[in-house]
Amino acid sequence: MHRKQIFSWFFLATFLLLIYLFYQIFSPFLLALFWGAILTLILYPVHVRLTKLLKNRQSVSALIMTVLATFLIILPLVFISATVAVDMFDIYQDIADNVKFSELKSSFDKLKGLIPVKVLDELEQRLQIGEINVHQMVLKGLGSVSGYVINEVQSAATNLTGLLVSFGMMIFSLFFFFRDGKKLFERLKSLIPMEDGQKDEIFKKFYRTLNAVLIGVVVTAAIQGILQGLIFWGLGISYSVLGGVLTFIFALIPIGGAVIVWLPVGLYLIFTGSLYTGIAVLLLGGVVVSSIDNFLKPMIIGGEIQLSTLFLVLTIFGSLSIFGFTGIVLGPVFLAIFMSFIDIYKSEYLDPSD
Repeated sequence: MHRKQIFSWFFLATFLLLIYLFYQIFSPFLLALFWGAILTLILYPVHVRLTKLLKNRQSVSALIMTVLATFLIILPLVFISATVAVDMFDIYQDIADNVKFSELKSSFDKLKGLIPVKVLDELEQRLQIGEINVHQMVLKGLGSVSGYVINEVQSAATNLTGLLVSFGMMIFSLFFFFRDGKKLFERLKSLIPMEDGQKDEIFKKFYRTLNAVLIGVVVTAAIQGILQGLIFWGLGISYSVLGGVLTFIFALIPIGGAVIVWLPVGLYLIFTGSLYTGIAVLLLGGVVVSSIDNFLKPMIIGGEIQLSTLFLVLTIFGSLSIFGFTGIVLGPVFLAIFMSFIDIYKSEYLDPSD
């Protein structure tokens, strides 16, 4: 018995050490593998149909799907990211050099003139604000955003080798996830020391939540971003790609959404003299872009996930601060798995019949 205990402790310590070592080995590629797995899950139904058409040739289907995903999804996203980085730098320079801040300030003064003097004085005293420096305010706000994007681009350029390796690893992993994904899933599932019914429930909720988040949230945000970009382009507003991308990013966040983009753009255009264009942005943004979120997302998600809105919002924001953009996906998934474990705990340990 004593020897068995020694062996058990030795095995456990060695196993934990190996897990730690493999984590250190794989850690540089975890993000690339994660997004490779996400893309595989999104496109896996297409892979299944293609495999049937190719008479069960898994490798050929996996190769075709990898090429399609690379040229139809990954490369366009890289191009859009580069375009956004350039646009952020250009728009900052344009505003710093060309915008007539005197006209913008005059519009603010007219707006202040509509407020009763006593009310305005009371607000300035309570909020401890004086004369608004429009030039400094706009440049500071825009500089913070563009500075972040430029720093990220510079960081990526500095670590160009690592970025290319991660990019290649994501594409490389796609092939094997398509070809061997089902076997890997079954092997992972078999290692979990739980009853089959419990494992099925956890993975079912995991897949439903992931599917709802990816299709319901990400696809809806992408449609809003595309529409916003087309609206900007159709109205002759510069940097339509940047506007679409920013709309997509903010539409992913449960609070605020696309209004964070089209509202300030519309008001800015009105204040700078482009009255009809600004009104068009506000109307199309409210009626077309933001309204999509109200009917398309519930229609896609439906009853797939039953998560508390409060906890969902907190989880997403917390995950964003820890994992970055990946937290948009990880947050709801972790919450769904956590709720599954609570259900299992209630049924196993708090069942009144026991």
